[in-house]
Amino acid sequence: MNSLINYLFFFFPSFIQVPLRKLMGQEIGKGSKIKICSIVQTKSLKMGENSIIGPFTFVKAEKIELGNNTSIKSISAISTRIIKFGNYVHIAPLTIISSEFTEFSIIEIGDHSRLFPFCWLDTGNGIFIGENVGVGGHTLIFTHGVWPNYLNGAPVSYGPVNIKNNVWLPWRVFILPNVTIEEDTIVAANSLVNKSFQKNTLIGGNPAKILKENIYSEMDENEKTKRFETILVDFSNYINFKFKVKSNLVNGQLEFPSFKIVVDDFSNLKKGDLFFILNKNFQSSEINNLIKNGNSIINNKTQTAILSDSNKILKNFVSFLRRYGIRLYIN
Repeated sequence: MNSLINYLFFFFPSFIQVPLRKLMGQEIGKGSKIKICSIVQTKSLKMGENSIIGPFTFVKAEKIELGNNTSIKSISAISTRIIKFGNYVHIAPLTIISSEFTEFSIIEIGDHSRLFPFCWLDTGNGIFIGENVGVGGHTLIFTHGVWPNYLNGAPVSYGPVNIKNNVWLPWRVFILPNVTIEEDTIVAANSLVNKSFQKNTLIGGNPAKILKENIYSEMDENEKTKRFETILVDFSNYINFKFKVKSNLVNGQLEFPSFKIVVDDFSNLKKGDLFFILNKNFQSSEINNLIKNGNSIINNKTQTAILSDSNKILKNFVSFLRRYGIRLYIN
């Protein structure tokens, strides 16, 4: 798209800018917005539904693909040849993703992954981030390492960085080129990662080393139920403080004045109740009948949520679950 037009769009609010971009062949889904005072410069733009590019944001690429419910927040800058973000991706303010437009200049981020403020990512040789990855603030990820003269014997390093599913990088992690962090890995804060590590480990240090293996293990149904009850008690206190609405945990059910949250047993559900699937399996016909009866459904196994009404407490519950690492696809 012509650069002059992009700079003109800087002054247009979303309700004017989006239709104009559609007329020019760009694909922008229902509910998606490109806010005023942003620059989006690309040959190809494809945005899913309910995605947002915030104001005072600079995004430049040959190809941009954003999934559903994805947001690039204000005062962030992205300049790389190819951008591919999945669903529910969140790029926090004051994040920089940058490289020269080379053959391998690409950033890919999977569903429900998030970059927190003050991250700097060099994408010259490709950064590939999986699903449910948390990249803490002040994290630095580089795909090149060079400064002294190579012909005088200095080392040079170029290569991609791969961060697989369910990896957690707390704040201030530094990752060097040619590193793969396998799934279910936690990296301790203030760590320097200069080599690849196996999955399901806790690593940390400068340089990082394995601190603990097999950090995740299978739990039985009783343990999962106890953990979920801990969440319900915490949520009860949260809602009582926020909305002055009291609730009681009775026989594993969290009962509010007008509805309740029930786990794995729908025999006494009433219209408006939330049914949470934790340990058991149910037929799709059973789930569909509950939805028809006006019940909301959260399925922890598929990470999906279907909310039957606009109950503000239920909406807060979906957001509250993120505090415990439970991120949902909302239908």
